[in-house]
Amino acid sequence: MRSSGNLTVRDLTQLGILLAAALALRLVETVSGYLLPIPGFRLGLANCVTIIVLYLYGIRRGALFLITRLLLTGLLFTGLFTPGFLIGLGGAVLSFLIMAAAISRNWFSPVGVGVAGAFTHNCGQLIVAMILMKTTAILTYLPVLMAIGIPTGLFTGTLAAVFLQRIPLSQGGIHHGKSKRRNTR
Repeated sequence: MRSSGNLTVRDLTQLGILLAAALALRLVETVSGYLLPIPGFRLGLANCVTIIVLYLYGIRRGALFLITRLLLTGLLFTGLFTPGFLIGLGGAVLSFLIMAAAISRNWFSPVGVGVAGAFTHNCGQLIVAMILMKTTAILTYLPVLMAIGIPTGLFTGTLAAVFLQRIPLSQGGIHHGKSKRRNTR
């Protein structure tokens, strides 16, 4: 991860492009959600971009990226502070914490990080939904979310791994400087 606390214009530009990509992927998921009408089902493609940002820019910048992404998603798609936004926020925060821990401790490859993120995202969503709805009955939906979440986590983690393997780490790459790149296999 980068040791410098300052963002360069290059970093800001690249993070802006990654943010735009995450929002575009979220739009695709929103539109394609009508094809498979399972409540709560999404591929998590925007999370793929968050995994990439975590690997390339570290936890602090990854957190800022996620906050920005969530606020823009709320403004553009779900509405800020609506139940849907809050449920998604709960999932995103829990999954981010687990993914950040997994990356900083080098527990998993990006594929494992994707699975851990998808699994904990579903758990975080259910926790917030239980609080909002004041019932534990929603836990019966957990097996369905897991059956969907684990394969989608494998998919998004694999996409992140492929992307990370193809990034040149020289001056022309997204991530440059005096940092070590983690093994992405």
